[in-house]
Amino acid sequence: MKQRFAEIFQSKTRDEWAKIFANTDACCVPVLNPLEAAAHPHNQMRRSFEPTPGASGLYEPAPAPKLQRTPGLSPRPSPVPGGDTRTVLCEYGFSGEEVANLLKEGVLGESKSKL
Repeated sequence: MKQRFAEIFQSKTRDEWAKIFANTDACCVPVLNPLEAAAHPHNQMRRSFEPTPGASGLYEPAPAPKLQRTPGLSPRPSPVPGGDTRTVLCEYGFSGEEVANLLKEGVLGESKSKL
């Protein structure tokens, strides 16, 4: 029986099966890749995906659930490794002079750019 089911399902493409099962009460939906999922009408209506910052044509899941008081944040650019070295160390109590010395001695790394 397992082999027979495999043969039957392999006889059509994913999209052909989706068309056959569309508008039926069968629990059968296609597995979409990330770009297809972002373009799906249901996901677009719900704003389930948002553009990935800095990556034209790519999408990532939007925060869910969408709550009124705490709605979550839209996708943000990925952090640059070492981009916040000075800020973070100063927040943890290091003085600007201490941070400068650690950078000068090569103990720390720092990015020169912030996307």
